[in-house]
Amino acid sequence: MWSVYTWHRSQAAQRAQNEYTRKEGLYRELLRTMTVFYKGGPQTGVAPFTEQYRLSWLYAPDDVVRILTSLTDSLTIDPAEAQMPPEQRKQNAENRDKSGAKHLALLVSAIRKDLFETAGRKTELTSTEVRHYS
Repeated sequence: MWSVYTWHRSQAAQRAQNEYTRKEGLYRELLRTMTVFYKGGPQTGVAPFTEQYRLSWLYAPDDVVRILTSLTDSLTIDPAEAQMPPEQRKQNAENRDKSGAKHLALLVSAIRKDLFETAGRKTELTSTEVRHYS
């Protein structure tokens, strides 16, 4: 009986480690592709990020997917903006930058929380403590 219990605990620990490793790899790739939104970031286009965003619907918890959706919405440029005066376009770009930075911080915080919960640990860091340097 004890060996069955030990085996079961060992299998559960292995599954938890595999889950953590899988999520860490996927989140790592998502964060790597987000640098396209940074000023001076790689000009690879948004296709790699978009692919990771789509994959997140399979592996990320609801709060991470919601923040990703808010991030993409906040960075979307309205086609009508081309008809606006230059100062209005500049203001809209600044607002997108601020909103994007806020959503990036929320996303990193949510990813960290998910990874820590998967590992059975706690984190007290919040999105206000996340900094992005570009």
